[in-house]
Amino acid sequence: MFGRSILFIVLIPLIELALLTQLIEHTSIFVTVLIVLVTGVVGISLTRRQGMKAWKNAHQQMAHGKSPSKEILDGVMILFAGAFLITPGLLTDCVGFSLLVPKIRNQLATFLVRWFKARTVATFQVNSWTMGPEFQPDDSDAEGPSVRVVDPDSDSSSDEDIKNVRFEDRG
Repeated sequence: MFGRSILFIVLIPLIELALLTQLIEHTSIFVTVLIVLVTGVVGISLTRRQGMKAWKNAHQQMAHGKSPSKEILDGVMILFAGAFLITPGLLTDCVGFSLLVPKIRNQLATFLVRWFKARTVATFQVNSWTMGPEFQPDDSDAEGPSVRVVDPDSDSSSDEDIKNVRFEDRG
C-alpha cells in the first residue's frame, strides 16, 4: 500500500509535467499558463457553488430528521474536485471537472458505497469483569447480549431491515 502511494505521488506529477510540456510545444507558454489559470478559476467557482449546494442539502436532510450521508459523500467528492482543480495540470483538471458532474459523482458514490461495504468488517468484543460472587451473572441470559442493527438507508424500521446480532464473550 505504501509503495503504491509513493508511486502515485511520483507518477502523477511526471504525467502532468509531460502533458504541460506537450501543450507548450503545440501552443505557447502563454497559452499553457492561461489554460492552467482559467481552469483553476472556473473550477474553484464551480466547486464553491456546488459545495454550498451540498452543504444546504445536508442541512435540509438533517432538519427533516434524515441521515445526510449522500450529501456528505457529495461534499467530500466536491472537496476533492476543488483540490484537483487548484493543482496545476491537465490530468488533475480533468479529474476535478469530472467530479463536478453530478451524474459521474452519483456513479462514483454508488461504487464507493459498494466497495466500502464489501471491505468493512465489524468486530465487537465484549469484556466482562468479575468483582466477586455477588456480581456473577445468572444463567437466565444464556444467549448473551444482542444488538438491533438497523439499515440507516431505509426509511422504515420494518422487521426485514432489522437484524439481531448475537455477541459471545471471548474474554
